[in-house]
Amino acid sequence: MRILSSTFAAMCAVAFVSAGASSNGAPFRSAPRAPVRVVRPEMRTAPAAHRVRFTTSCDSAGHGGYAFDSSTEFMTNYTTTEVFGESNLAAADASGTFEGISNVVCDNESVIGGGTDNVIDSGTGNAPAGALSSFIGGGGYISISQGYAFDGAGQDNSIDGYFSGVGAGYGNHISGKGSFIGAGGAADQESAGNQITGEDSFIGSGDLNTVDASEAFMGAGNLNSIHTSATYGSILGGNHNSISGEYASVLGGFDNAANGAYAIVAGGDGDSAAGTLSFAAGYKADAAHNGSFVWSDYTTGSATLKDSGINQFLVRASGGTYVYSNEAATVGVKLAPGSGMWASLSDRNAKTDIHPLDDASVLAKVEALPVSTWRYKSERGVRHAGPMAQDFYSAFGVGEDDRHITSIDEDGVALAAIKALSRQIGELRTQIGSLHGENAALKTRVAALERK
Repeated sequence: MRILSSTFAAMCAVAFVSAGASSNGAPFRSAPRAPVRVVRPEMRTAPAAHRVRFTTSCDSAGHGGYAFDSSTEFMTNYTTTEVFGESNLAAADASGTFEGISNVVCDNESVIGGGTDNVIDSGTGNAPAGALSSFIGGGGYISISQGYAFDGAGQDNSIDGYFSGVGAGYGNHISGKGSFIGAGGAADQESAGNQITGEDSFIGSGDLNTVDASEAFMGAGNLNSIHTSATYGSILGGNHNSISGEYASVLGGFDNAANGAYAIVAGGDGDSAAGTLSFAAGYKADAAHNGSFVWSDYTTGSATLKDSGINQFLVRASGGTYVYSNEAATVGVKLAPGSGMWASLSDRNAKTDIHPLDDASVLAKVEALPVSTWRYKSERGVRHAGPMAQDFYSAFGVGEDDRHITSIDEDGVALAAIKALSRQIGELRTQIGSLHGENAALKTRVAALERK
């Protein structure tokens, strides 16, 4: 008896640690939707007659040995005790009901620690198969029908899958084997709680979440769903999120969906990643095609930002876009709000090793520089005009290498050439002015000669 009491105390400690609670926050929206409010149900009391709610297949006749029902050590009965409980039944080999009211154990090597109207019964009578080696720590109206299962505490939880467990909570249900629900459950007594029908899947906590896929993971949240096709999928948390693509993930947020295989919604509100290997994040981002990346900022009244083809990269940032190329985030390019042009950093204070250009020499090199029209091999039907990077680098020696030309280098060369041309034009104007003067003097002399 002393050994059994110590064992029960240890199991109660495990059940207590397994208990938990979930929380639900308001979604982040420009026009907020009413958040789902979770109202915790009051724990129901057992019926006055202390009758087991579940249909059980076992009875006290023909029971196995080494059973214990909290009133007579190592014996099975169906009597009332004031010390340990009332109307409990342990009707299988090496089974036990330690405490509580109207708890029933029908399968071998299984234990109910306490509570009310809890049942471990596979429906095979007092047979050694079924829900053997299962455990219910406490709570009320909890049922286990398959073997090697565990329920720490709570109310109205049920486990119909082998090797599965519920830590605590209300109205949680598992039918897939090897799955686990940590805590949480239903928002009221009429609603189903968290549910897992897939195998080897997990729900950590939260309310009204469902996992129908196998090998899937849900951390917490409210009204989230992982559909049957989303094998190996995951939802970390949030509200009203769903996935149906295999290996797909939603990291959190509100009303997001990852329906493409290997798709990701990083969080946010109203986002969708339907393409294979697509990515969506922010507010109303829609990555509908394979391999696309869509990030949308939080702008009041903004329309959905959606890709138009495969492998696209879309970003909406109405406050401007900045791309830095150094650790201190001081060098890079920016796209100002409402602008259509990238601006490169050209601050004098950010530059060193400054040398003047011989613009006349630059002009001579520009005159000798081949300039062609061409198109990229990968860009169909679009032509461009400009020099080749090899010719440009050979002529001016600027830039990272001889395969690229930066716009700031091309602009600098053009400005130097323009300066040289401007100076030549100025010199020509001076010469032309002088010639005009000489021509006027000649005309005056010719007129004088003619008068003579």
